[in-house]
Amino acid sequence: MRFLSQIFQPVITIPKGAKIKNTEITCKSQKLLMECGLVRPTSSGLFTILPLARRSITKLENIIHHCLEEVGAQRLSLPCLTSAKLWKQSGRIDSVGPELIQVEDRHGKRYLLAPTHEEAIADLVADIGPLSYKQLPFLLYQIGNKYRDEHRPKHGLLRSREFSMLDAYSIHASDACATNTYNVVTDAYKKIFRTLDLPVHRVQAPPGDMGGRLSHEWQLPAAAGEDALAVCPSCHHAARARQPGACERCGADTCAVNSIEVGHTFVLGARYSEPLLAGFVAPDASTAPVHMACYGIGVTRLLSASVEALSSEKALRWPAAIAPYSAVVIGPKEGSKEWSAHGFDRVQDVARRVEQNAFRDDVIVDDRHQLTIGKRLMMADRMGYPHIVVCGRGALEAPPRYELFRSGDAEPRALDLNELLATLADQRIRQPVDAGADYGESAG
Repeated sequence: MRFLSQIFQPVITIPKGAKIKNTEITCKSQKLLMECGLVRPTSSGLFTILPLARRSITKLENIIHHCLEEVGAQRLSLPCLTSAKLWKQSGRIDSVGPELIQVEDRHGKRYLLAPTHEEAIADLVADIGPLSYKQLPFLLYQIGNKYRDEHRPKHGLLRSREFSMLDAYSIHASDACATNTYNVVTDAYKKIFRTLDLPVHRVQAPPGDMGGRLSHEWQLPAAAGEDALAVCPSCHHAARARQPGACERCGADTCAVNSIEVGHTFVLGARYSEPLLAGFVAPDASTAPVHMACYGIGVTRLLSASVEALSSEKALRWPAAIAPYSAVVIGPKEGSKEWSAHGFDRVQDVARRVEQNAFRDDVIVDDRHQLTIGKRLMMADRMGYPHIVVCGRGALEAPPRYELFRSGDAEPRALDLNELLATLADQRIRQPVDAGADYGESAG
């Protein structure tokens, strides 16, 4: 069990229009994450992820791990540094150019801090190949830090120079097989966003510098988004568009909304395998380039985008599955009448029972008993904990009753301990993926 007084959470107050270490405050998610002690800028476009935000990211990574492992993906870790010669072979070093952070070692060999790993995967396949068609298809993935030399980093984690990303790559003997796996991974993406309860739209998009024959962006509506969608309120179809019009699917009028790209998927064909000589041996003993597809989700961007979409200007709101803690327990103020009857030992017992019955290892106790309940309740609401349990005046009753505040509820509920535990356990059961499952340390 964790106690809030022991959490490293450097809360700050940012004056309106302020700049913090050359970081302009340009959106509410950036402001709230910094003010609430979840991230800290180190320089333009670079951030330290502090413990509570790190917990949320770990939960998000666990959801992604679960959904990808469920469709047969295999996890690996690739180096952050990729040889520049591979990007020259693919032709991307010039087209992507200014966004690449390049370095040179003491031997004069050039590398880049990879923003993505298509070349590295194709080189891996080439190095161990040619593969037999019997070894195909397979799906590899990692979650790690990526790098992009943004011309003007902004919006905090939404557009930074270093960011955490899921990148996955599937290898195939045919375009039909690549398309089939693409559809399977699309279903996994849908489960990820359904677990987060976020209205993310898959929209067809140009492949751009990545190349390939098919590309989809995964867009989350949010006012601070720099992309735009036309969304049909009737059939919920969405398309990239700056202006509303008639929906191509049902003909109804669409609505224009700003959005944030949180993922991108591509069917690449031989775009990388051909120049990098990644091939396979067919049943007739002929050789051909493998077909590839790739899949990305910006993990830190998705975290920030979800906060951007759900929060108010004054308080954080999380997808329940990735809140830093699912529940916080607030005890009476020290020295009060309630404290005499329901002191710290009993507060800890309530928290322990909530952990055992509902949120395993996911409950924190606000043990700052020198503060009033009202003050701590206000701070807990600003942090956006999905469930706030208050041991207040009702704890003097027989049996004791506890106030349960939940995000989205207009009023708290007064419940005895059994009712409280049953209500919270029901919330846990409704989660389609256990965000607290242990999938090991994240790469990077």
